[in-house]
Amino acid sequence: MILTKWYEKKKKEKQRKLRIQTAKKILIGTAAGSVSGLLGGLLFSPKSGKENREDIASSTKEITNNIKEKTIELKGTINDNVTDAKVKIKQKSTELKDAINNKVCDAKDNVTDAKVKVSQYLNEKKTANAVFETADKLTSTDNEDLNSILGQTDLVEKDTKNN
Repeated sequence: MILTKWYEKKKKEKQRKLRIQTAKKILIGTAAGSVSGLLGGLLFSPKSGKENREDIASSTKEITNNIKEKTIELKGTINDNVTDAKVKIKQKSTELKDAINNKVCDAKDNVTDAKVKVSQYLNEKKTANAVFETADKLTSTDNEDLNSILGQTDLVEKDTKNN
């Protein structure tokens, strides 16, 4: 599987290089043909040399002006695209920042909830341990001690009823 992907990738790379070489050859041929056509037209034209030079000068000025105009248009387009990209990047970064802040707040809330639950559990465990210790003490005391404790509680109850 990996080897087939690698082989296909290499094959596509070779094809791409071949297309680039072919395009270069076509471009060179087109440029050479244009130059030779221009020279042939100048050499065999019925106009005088002065007229040809004036035509060449005016054509050159037109081409130069066209190139300047297109360059200015392209610069404006590029600036607009860059500005749009900056705005989009800023929006995305703000959205990501907000999303991260929300996740952090949720995590903090979860930690706080967990702390509360753990402290409740520990408090319940301490209370249970105190009850068990009291029960253990009560079971370890003699019956006489229990009767004296119960007698004292009876006296306390009578005192509270009388007052």
